[in-house]
Amino acid sequence: MMVRRFRRMRALKPDTLVGIAISLLLLILVAAPMGLVLAQAFFPGILQGDLAFSGISQLQELFQRRLWRVSLMNSLYLSSYTAIFGTLIGASLAIIRHQYPIKGATALDLCAWAMLIMPSFIIAQGWILFSIRDGIAAQWLGMPWVYDWVFSPQGLVAIMSFKNYPFAYLAVSAAMQWHVKEYQHAARLCGAGPMRTLLTVRLPLLLPAILSGMVLVFIDTLGDFGLPAALATTYRFPTLPYTIFTAMNQSPIRFDLAGVLSVYLMVILMAAVALYLWLLKRSRFDFLTAKAEAGFRSGRRVNKALSFVALAFVAIALGIPMGTSLMVSFIDQMNTGFTPGNLTLVHYQSVLQSGSLLREALGNSLQIALMAATASLLVSFLAAYLLTFSQFYLNGLINVICTMTLAVPGVILGVGFIFFWNHPLLFNLGLSLYGHPFILVLAGMAGAIPIAIRVLLGAMGQIPQSFMAAAALQGVSLPRRLVTILLPLTLAAFLSAGLASFGSSVFDLAVTSILHPPGYAVLPVVIDRMFLQGYYGLSTASTLVAATVTLGLIQATQLAVRNLFKQLFQVHSAEPPVNSLNIEVRHA
Repeated sequence: MMVRRFRRMRALKPDTLVGIAISLLLLILVAAPMGLVLAQAFFPGILQGDLAFSGISQLQELFQRRLWRVSLMNSLYLSSYTAIFGTLIGASLAIIRHQYPIKGATALDLCAWAMLIMPSFIIAQGWILFSIRDGIAAQWLGMPWVYDWVFSPQGLVAIMSFKNYPFAYLAVSAAMQWHVKEYQHAARLCGAGPMRTLLTVRLPLLLPAILSGMVLVFIDTLGDFGLPAALATTYRFPTLPYTIFTAMNQSPIRFDLAGVLSVYLMVILMAAVALYLWLLKRSRFDFLTAKAEAGFRSGRRVNKALSFVALAFVAIALGIPMGTSLMVSFIDQMNTGFTPGNLTLVHYQSVLQSGSLLREALGNSLQIALMAATASLLVSFLAAYLLTFSQFYLNGLINVICTMTLAVPGVILGVGFIFFWNHPLLFNLGLSLYGHPFILVLAGMAGAIPIAIRVLLGAMGQIPQSFMAAAALQGVSLPRRLVTILLPLTLAAFLSAGLASFGSSVFDLAVTSILHPPGYAVLPVVIDRMFLQGYYGLSTASTLVAATVTLGLIQATQLAVRNLFKQLFQVHSAEPPVNSLNIEVRHA
């Protein structure tokens, strides 16, 4: 029997074997944990093997428990208003950046990418240190009113809008790369002024990009864990992700509470995506014609007013939180000010000294991120190949799982991993990973794979099918086709996907807070605890050291891979063109 099964497996096509392996891996990493989260709300005893159906009674408890209701309302308030104002900020800055000649255009781009990459708890910590009663605004700048403004629902919306506006900024910027002048010229000939042309012609054509950015801002804000975690000791503003986290960290652990709130969170996220798709189907937006040209900036003179707006925004959104963290890391006492006698390097010495907790945490986090990024990159590369170049019958399932995971917050992912890897069935089989550091690697893979796949799909979509088909007809094996054809042509995307996975895994506070084993130091948790305990100098110094090391490793990897690729290209180019020499000899 075993011999027959082995022969059947060998008879399958290589694409099918790869597809089955990738599908099983995604089901284990993503689908099964998420399925258990949903099932927990209707089968409360599923973790103990009890499959008794409870109906919707647990879901109805949301309307009876004040903390649950407040968390839901706070999450909806924060995400809805942030989606509006974050999209307004991002779209406005994108229009200023691409339609008018300004100084600081590069600064706007860098600010957007910096805010996109940095986790929200680091940005929130900078704002807290700036705004607290003995912080920079009150003690150094004489602005005590900043405390009351920042630590309010309106202030939190402003901070989250500054943090998440890049989703709208990048979406609208991409849509403005091409334009059709005739539309604007026709409006101007009909008597419309510049502002009316912008509002009635340009903006409606950008509606898909604006809606896309708004949905992304809403989703990222709704699932954010870092902001409420940083505010825990200063301002009480419970949200769904933070309430789920506290349910998993109290004694006894409230699996029922975590499951119910996770269901509500996932339903809201899926409804947001569905609304976005419905809005796009109502109208056509394919306005580009053969006369489309690359994006332009009207006018030749630099617009000084808009340049000031752009630079002022960068100074506020990025300069205040990161500048505050930098200054605090070099001072001894917060209430003394930034004076020569108050400057010190003791925080950096404590962080960098041998045997320090941060060095241990940084080493553990870098090791976990490296393993997670390497494994997720391999899986994503194979999955993207299947979706682009194969007719595997489960491609739809792979695509659906990866698309849905993009909208799943880290808190829910962590809860799902606890439900799955702590299940009695796996425990009896000796496969329970809850409490083992390797579970952090698997969680990092689950969070990184969907993003890496989207990056690789864009690059692979530019490669003609004939490249891979011609090699297959010549008898080239699938591994050799992947390594010698597909990998070199997608090397830039491959590198970007891997480095993005690595960077995001290092600072993932939500997943590591829920899944890290007791006594096992990981970077985000150590930094967050230092901050919550009032060690502001140590926490900011730790953040800056960790960010510098991580960015340095990313830059060094980029340079090394690019240099290696250039050397290989030069060696290949230096080889004599055999075919052309043969032709010349024949003609001679």
